[in-house]
Amino acid sequence: MTIDHRNLSRINNRKLVLQQLFNNQETSRAEIARQLKLNKSTVSSIYTELDDDGLIQEVRQGESTSSGGRKPNLVRLNPNYGFVASFNIGTRYMAAMFNYINGEIIRYNRQPIERFDILTIMQMIKKEIQQMQEVDQTSRGLLAIAFSIHGIVDHNQVLDSPFLDLDGIDLQGYFEKEFGVPVVLENEANLSAVFENDFCVADGVKDLITISIHRGIGVGVITNGQLYRGNRGMAGEIGRTLMIDRFASGSKKLVKVESLCSEDAIIGQVKAAKHLDTISSTELVRLYHYDSQVLQIFDHAAELLAEASFNAIVSFGPQEVYFNSTLFEDIPELYEQIRTKLVEMGAFSPIKKIVGSRMTSLLGASSLAIHRALELDHYQLRLKWPNEVKNVG
Repeated sequence: MTIDHRNLSRINNRKLVLQQLFNNQETSRAEIARQLKLNKSTVSSIYTELDDDGLIQEVRQGESTSSGGRKPNLVRLNPNYGFVASFNIGTRYMAAMFNYINGEIIRYNRQPIERFDILTIMQMIKKEIQQMQEVDQTSRGLLAIAFSIHGIVDHNQVLDSPFLDLDGIDLQGYFEKEFGVPVVLENEANLSAVFENDFCVADGVKDLITISIHRGIGVGVITNGQLYRGNRGMAGEIGRTLMIDRFASGSKKLVKVESLCSEDAIIGQVKAAKHLDTISSTELVRLYHYDSQVLQIFDHAAELLAEASFNAIVSFGPQEVYFNSTLFEDIPELYEQIRTKLVEMGAFSPIKKIVGSRMTSLLGASSLAIHRALELDHYQLRLKWPNEVKNVG
């Protein structure tokens, strides 16, 4: 079909109407026309098209206007239109999440990776999707797949990852061919920022950062309401910035920040200090509270994390800052210590902690998958906030 100006206008108007369905718990054709300043007949035609596609769900009849007239049919986006699948590959586990088209979680689970090679992991992913398809009751089924990657991603290709070796395999190409749906790959910290932007951020907040502290340290950046990736996906890689470890006696050597104060680095220092091969999160918390040597390790890390975080805040100038770390959830005192230091340093943005951080990158991935499936990239959508996640100051 030849796309002329009228067709382009029609396509754009359809996306705007769909955006209205996403961003309102309930609405009507008349209200959509009023919000978009479009002719009622234009909205009515697009509404019929979306309804025929199964994207609209009737909710109830509204009240008639003061002048009387026909009561409007109030509608919303139909969550049962289809679902998206998202995956997060860790060093020892794989997490999977399935979401309805409005972002609502259908299912979430984590399972250990017994044999860490990419072919084994891909088979695990295929099995997860196939099991979901067997019980799926949505009208259109699987719509898109997304991957949360711990590493640098550019245009759906993994350029560098500290532990995930793809061995030349194109994840996007393979799964698009296997399931016939769009596939998106994105950096884990970026996806945490996408989650905050699409699921919860208040109107008027267009610039925010999430600071993710896991095996490495990364910053996800939302600027003017859009994800900022930088050249070749390198924006926000603060864990790779260099500093001198002033706590190391006589050292002048520049080292990566994440080698000093990432979650993995802290756990590694504790294991070395206590001569342990492994350590559980419960034991780590106990040592933090009762072992002075371990507390000193955490205090050292808190100083460095506060410095790195402050530099990120003044570099990106966010309206809000969110920390994403299971370590902070297990040891809230550590988060409060860093937050206090940031305030003392003069951090100018409200600082919050994400509770339920294991889910945030997958929720961000589901948002990108939903955007891509419906061809609404760069359209601001408000997705259904999950009960499993909270933001606390």
